[in-house]
Amino acid sequence: MPTMAIYPLENSVQKYAWGDPDLIPAFLDRPNPAREPWAELWLGAHPKAPSSALLPNGEKLPLNELIARDTKSSLGAVCAGSPHRLPFLFKMLAVAQPLSLQAHPSKHTALRGYRREERAGIMLDPAERSYIDSHHKPEFIVAMDRFEGMCGFRPIDDILRNIRVVAGENWLKYAGRLARYPSKMELALVFYNFLSLESQERSQMLKLARQRIDRLLESAKPDSAELRAFGWIPRLMDAFPNDMGSLAPLMLNSFDIAPGEGLFVAPGQPHAYFRGCALEIMANSDNEVRAGLTRKRKDFAEFMAVLDFGSAPLSVTLPRCEVAGPKGQGQICPYDIDSEEFSLAIIRVGGAAMRYPRYPAPEILLCIEGALQLRAASGENFPLKRGAALFVEACEEAYELAGRGMLYRASAGNAQR
Repeated sequence: MPTMAIYPLENSVQKYAWGDPDLIPAFLDRPNPAREPWAELWLGAHPKAPSSALLPNGEKLPLNELIARDTKSSLGAVCAGSPHRLPFLFKMLAVAQPLSLQAHPSKHTALRGYRREERAGIMLDPAERSYIDSHHKPEFIVAMDRFEGMCGFRPIDDILRNIRVVAGENWLKYAGRLARYPSKMELALVFYNFLSLESQERSQMLKLARQRIDRLLESAKPDSAELRAFGWIPRLMDAFPNDMGSLAPLMLNSFDIAPGEGLFVAPGQPHAYFRGCALEIMANSDNEVRAGLTRKRKDFAEFMAVLDFGSAPLSVTLPRCEVAGPKGQGQICPYDIDSEEFSLAIIRVGGAAMRYPRYPAPEILLCIEGALQLRAASGENFPLKRGAALFVEACEEAYELAGRGMLYRASAGNAQR
C-alpha cells in the first residue's frame, strides 16, 4: 500500500507596510479586523517562515522539518543539487503601495556577500544585512490581476529620450557620454550619478523633473508611450520625497501585465513593483539588495555591485496550453522559465477525474478558483477550494484531479519545460 506523500499546507503571511489589507484575506477567506497590510503569502520551506504540513494524526510540522525526515522521498533526484532543501519558494504578493527599488544577487555574489557579512559578525536580520542566506534569487512573476512595476534597463535610445524630457537643456550634463559611447559601462555611470546626486542638486533635479512631467502628463493620452514611461513618477515622488529612485522609470522598463501573463526577473535586474496581485516563484532565498523607494535598509554600493546593465525591452511570457483528457476536460499550461530551481504551470480541471502527468519532483499545488478533489495514489482524497494548498512529495506515483476549477503547480527543477 503506498504511503502518504501528499500533505495539506498552512501557509504564513508576511505583513509589510506596502501590503494590501484585503486581497490575501479574501483569497484565504480569513478575517483581518485590524486591517493589517498582508503583503506576502509564503508557500514553501524557507526557514524564515516555513509552511506547516498537516500530518494524518493532526500534528502540524514545519515543511522544512518534514523534508528533513526523509529527503529522498520528499525531494527526489531532481533536487540532487540542493540536498536537504526545497529549491524553490512560492508566494502570493498583494501590493497596495510601491515597494523598494531592488535587485537580487547571482550565485557567486550571494555566496561572497553572505560569507563577508558572516565574517563581520552582522546579526542575521534583514534590518542589518543584505544577505540573509548564500543563495541566488531568480524569480518569475505571474499577474493575478493587473500588475504594474518596472524591471530591467530600457534600450539606451529610450533612456536618452526620457532624460532629454526631464532634464531639458541640461540633458548632456547627465547623459552626454552615454549618447556618444552607448555601452553598459556608460549606462552604469549614468545610473550611479542619478541615484547618488548630492542633496541640493537632487532636490533641484526632482523639482524640475516634476514640473516637466506634470505638464507632459496633462496632455498625455490614455495608453500613450508618455503615460507608460512617466505615469508612475509623480506618485513615487509623493510616496518617497527626495528619493532619486522615483526617477528610475526613466531608465527601467515599465510593465503592466494582465492576469496569466508572466515575467522573468533574472539575478542582477533592477526592479520594483507598484500595484496589484501576483504569484511569484523563485529560488529558495530571501536575499534582496535595496537602493531606494523604501524606508527599510538600503545598501547603495552593494546594489550597484550586483546589477546587470544589459538593456533591452521586456519580454512577457504566456503559458503553453495543452488539452488533456477526453473532450478537453482539462488543460496543463506550463510557462517556459529559464531556471534550474523551479517551474510553474496552470492546471485547469473541467469534469470527471483524470490523471495529470507529473514528474518525480516535489510540488506545491495552490487552488485559485473552483472546487476540486485530488485523489492520491494511496487512495486518500484531498478537497481543494480557493486558497487551499498541498505539498506533493517527489515519491508520489500519480494523482487524479476532479471537479471544476484552476490551480497553479509549482515544481522543483525544469520538470514542466
